[in-house]
Formats: sequence, C-alpha cells, structure tokens
Amino acid sequence: MTHLGAHDSPFVRDATTDFSSFGNQFFNSTVQLDAGVRLLTAQIHVAQNKATGAREIHLCHTSCGLFDVGTFQAWLWEIHLWMAANPNEVVTLILVNMDGIGAIELEGEYARADVAHFGYVPEDISHAPPPSSEFKKTWPTLGQMIDKGERLVTFVQPLNPDKMNAPYLLNEFDFVWENNYDVRNASAFACKPDRPSNTTTIDQERDSGKLMLMNHMLYWEQAMGIQVPDIRNVNDTNSWGSTGGLGTHMLACAQEVTRQPAFVLVDFFNVGPAIKSVDNFNGVDLPVGRKNVTTAVIAGGAGTRYYVSAGEKMDSNAWVALAVAMLGIVLCT
Repeated sequence: MTHLGAHDSPFVRDATTDFSSFGNQFFNSTVQLDAGVRLLTAQIHVAQNKATGAREIHLCHTSCGLFDVGTFQAWLWEIHLWMAANPNEVVTLILVNMDGIGAIELEGEYARADVAHFGYVPEDISHAPPPSSEFKKTWPTLGQMIDKGERLVTFVQPLNPDKMNAPYLLNEFDFVWENNYDVRNASAFACKPDRPSNTTTIDQERDSGKLMLMNHMLYWEQAMGIQVPDIRNVNDTNSWGSTGGLGTHMLACAQEVTRQPAFVLVDFFNVGPAIKSVDNFNGVDLPVGRKNVTTAVIAGGAGTRYYVSAGEKMDSNAWVALAVAMLGIVLCT
C-alpha cells in the first residue's frame, strides 16, 4: 500500500494568502485528510508571540519573516479533531525541524493539542525494524495500529530521540529514506537514494528496513534563482499516464526497488488528480469514506506574490530572508 502525502501541508495558496507562491496546496490539512491524503509534511520554526514576546513554535515556509501560517499547536489541534472524528484512520506526519527544536519541547505541543496519546511507539525508537517478508511482518499493519490506538506516526528531521519523554517522536532518517526532491525538469525524477545519503544504493536502503518516501514535486525557477512549485505543469506532474507523471514515476520506482514506496509526496494534491494516480497504483477502484474535492487549479493559483501574512508588510528581517532565498535556496523544501 502506498499512501499519498501533501507536501508542505499547512502552506495554502488561496485568497487568504493572496495566492502566495510559497503555498504548496490549495486546500487545508482537514480537506486533504478528508480527500484521502494520509501523510502531511510541514516546516516548524521557533518564533516569538507578537503580543507577549514568548517563545512559540510556528509553521513557517523557509522563514517566519516570509510566510508564517500560525502556531504548530493550532495545526496539531486541527489534526486531533480529524483523528477523533475518524477513529479507524492512521495519519503520518513529517516535520522539517528547521531550528533543531528538542523532543521535550515538541512533546509539550503534542500534549497541549491532545494528540500525544495517538502516537505510534515502535519497539526500538533508534532504528527501523528489519525488512518484512511474506513470513514475518516487522512493521505493524494498519489494523494493528488502529486496535492499539497508536494511529499517529511522527517523523522529525532532525531530532535526537527521547525514549523516556517522547517515544512517539522519531528521527525521520532512522526510519525513512527519500529519493531526490529538487527537480526542475520532469525527466529528472529518479528513484535512487538522495537522503539521508546519496552514496547508498537502493539495495542498501531497502535491506535496512527503512520505508521509502518518493518525492514527486516539480519546481519552477524564477528570477534570481527563486524556485516555486511548478503550477503550470501540475496536471501532468500528478497524473497517472503522462511522461514524468506520478503514475509513471511510481511504477518505475516499484520496479527498481522491488516494492511499492510507502509514501509519495506531491504539491497541489487535488490536481492530476494525484489521489486517482495513487488509487490506480494501489489497485483501488471504489474508495469509500472520502469527500470529493475539485481537481482544478484554483483561480488565482498561478500568482507569484511573495507573502508574509494577512495585513502585514515585509519588515527588514523579511527582506533579508527573501534576499537569502534569492541566492538560490529552494523555497519549497
């Protein structure tokens, strides 16, 4: 089974953000989950409460001076509400830990959002279990996770695991490997390992027992090296049959790795539609329990506004952050 993931899930490109080019999705995380997405990724940063100056953890794209969509705790609460309403579903999170926030501080956010009790805790939090075989399954099944109540898997990169205080917070690259993600030409989608190391082989990663996450996002390079999601070609990028499309890429990786990717990660999940491509790959003809969402590129979605937050202007720190981005940092990681 391959699970569809929404890249940079909380960073939405819609009217509330003036269709910011930093947005990777047209719909929020609740809509994503309702439509069948089961992996959500986000970037977490340290920020200050504007009223009190207190330290907070925020969801920011690249820099909180560029695109800040609010607190991490509020997003976790959104996920809590969805999971409470859907007791037979398993959700995975991947958190890009931009400021190296420790496990204990993250645990406090999970506790306050009342999602810690959903956390999946493996037998060993320091590394992946051995590969499963037809005779022995070393990873639990979805049914086993649901029965045990451990329905939220959280990978954080980077993270020093804390078995005593937060055993459900797992260092991503102890359990997951990824292909390349900085792709600007549809012919460059590949399957070989890129992270945590681009010197290992497919055989080594597969035999380690780690899960494969297949990145499938196409970037569009703007002036001065800025890269944004390629909204122009997203229908083809997320489609089943196009050259360089999601379906073609999944089939190629399944053949090279000799097993399906555990996750595939896309921008603008509703377009293509990516969920249909994943259903085809999984052999699912009549999915149940999902809510329909438009497969269109949302009006205004091709905008290129660089956005801070509603009603604000870019301060000096934001301009510095944008200048750094212009040096060629990918704004869609």
